[in-house]
Amino acid sequence: MRIVGVSVPVLTADLERAIPRYEALTGVRVAKLFVVPERRLTIALLGSVTLISGDEQALAPLREVRATFIVDSIADAEAQLRSSGAAILQAPTATPAGRNMVARDVDGLVFEFVEPTPARP
Repeated sequence: MRIVGVSVPVLTADLERAIPRYEALTGVRVAKLFVVPERRLTIALLGSVTLISGDEQALAPLREVRATFIVDSIADAEAQLRSSGAAILQAPTATPAGRNMVARDVDGLVFEFVEPTPARP
């Protein structure tokens, strides 16, 4: 497994108000906006910031996530995490952006891991 990028999750109840603020802050426009209906979340990707919007109940499981690691293989990430003693809090799951997983490492920190869907030519 190789980490190919890192993103900071920012949870917000009002995505429409947050997008212009973070575009101004980062100097980057939203590259991708999608909904994860089964989790009642809307996600906007802009540079190294991931804006995540939903109601309090939908956002609650994400409150502990410190960072998102973008990896080249979610299966390899899971194997490496398990071998190091990490706890998998959410098994690899398909999302509109690819596959993701949430884990608590041996130090107690919670991270999301994402293997993006390959870009189409």
